[in-house]
Amino acid sequence: MADLKFDCPHCKQPLEAPPEYFGKIINCPSCNGEIHVPTASAPRRAVAPPLKFTPQKTTFNSRPPPINSAITGIPNPATPYRPLFLYIPTSRLIILSIVSMGVYEIYWIYKNWRYIKERDGLNISPFWRGWFGIFYCHSLLRRIHSDTEARAFIQPSFSPGGLATGWVLLLILSNIVGRAEEIIASIIAAFIPSFLCLAPVQNYINSVEEKRNPGQQYYKWSSGHIVCLVFGVIVWALLLIGLGTEI
Repeated sequence: MADLKFDCPHCKQPLEAPPEYFGKIINCPSCNGEIHVPTASAPRRAVAPPLKFTPQKTTFNSRPPPINSAITGIPNPATPYRPLFLYIPTSRLIILSIVSMGVYEIYWIYKNWRYIKERDGLNISPFWRGWFGIFYCHSLLRRIHSDTEARAFIQPSFSPGGLATGWVLLLILSNIVGRAEEIIASIIAAFIPSFLCLAPVQNYINSVEEKRNPGQQYYKWSSGHIVCLVFGVIVWALLLIGLGTEI
């Protein structure tokens, strides 16, 4: 019986499977989405050479290979997994934003632009896009919202324009309040919740990564995280000491 040609229902990648996979459930070698191999080929217009399902030979008294291992295009388990964007607990985003007086939000923007640059091969500077995040937050959130690979798993429900505008306005408000001479004003400015405009985006990123690779560990505490934490602890210590002298 001839190989079966069909399209992935998630990413529309043309695929080709041998008869032993008819009717079975496998993962697409292009987007890793779960698909059910049909039992009869449906007519379609060929748009690209199909990915070939290559069965592995089994020997006597040996276990048959897993279905996914027989599909060319599936990453080798030994290959390091790479998330689409910064994969951290939302609670870490909120806590570090408060502790660092909003500095971590700049780092968050920088880190996500760095993921995008490395994945898409863009000629951009993630550092300056993070430093001038007030100008690049809109484009970052729109890019996350429209990412086709992420949308293959979950459709986003957040508004990139609304959240980015809210983040910019709250950041400006925080800077205005923090310019007051009283130390208590700086403390109040740290609790203006600009981070709440980034939290829905982080929740979406986490949901996508949990679908793409269940059990994947969060991004570890890097030097950037430690710098934001240490900076925030020092600033908070100075503020509390100054507040104590004013009382």
